[in-house]
Amino acid sequence: MESKLPIHIGIILDGNRRWARSRGLPEYKGHEEGAKNIMKIIEKCINLGIKIITLYVFSMENFNRSEEEKRHLFRIFKKMFREFPNKKEVIENKIRISAFGRTYLFPDDVQEALNYAIEKTKEYDNFFLNLCIGYDGRDEIVDAVKEICKKVVEGKIKIKDINRDTIKSHLYTRKFPPPDLIIRTGMKKERRLSGFLLWDSSYSEFYFTSTLWPDFSEEELLKALEDFSERERRFGR
Repeated sequence: MESKLPIHIGIILDGNRRWARSRGLPEYKGHEEGAKNIMKIIEKCINLGIKIITLYVFSMENFNRSEEEKRHLFRIFKKMFREFPNKKEVIENKIRISAFGRTYLFPDDVQEALNYAIEKTKEYDNFFLNLCIGYDGRDEIVDAVKEICKKVVEGKIKIKDINRDTIKSHLYTRKFPPPDLIIRTGMKKERRLSGFLLWDSSYSEFYFTSTLWPDFSEEELLKALEDFSERERRFGR
């Protein structure tokens, strides 16, 4: 398996609320447990040598949730962003944090905490943690198209020269290769991406598990990686 580990994995974190409800707990307790699990899985990925991890943390549709739930989520985000850059594992492994999405839609204190994490780790280049927050893959493409159109108007790009590479170079993910493997937790019969990395996922491998995110353990991660290692990737050839 070691010879076929992915360089870049994406994880859609799903199931926090169902985890809490199944235990008779308030939903925010599921979000708290889910946040705790993030560091465990990141550490395991780093120990395995997986260089890039992209997590789908908060979608644009999540802004439609109740004010109470968002208040708890924003509290958890703020705490996580403030604490994460100072963790021993982050410093020793030089993990750079990036954010993809319309982060300007979050409350000022959440934005400040996120910017603190990004600034604190900006010189690191051993491992990369990308957080999709206030994110939707369709909006990512829309924003890229707007930026390209602006450059066309300014005469910086000619329409005839626009190609796939042009689009990629204007995405939020422009500095990173597409994910080799995308994992989604909390899926029983459903199979969907919910807008996650729509452009970049064209040749990604997918792994769906019914395990809810707070219960997604290191062993579950290894199952997904073993499954990935057994696949033959042809990229359309």
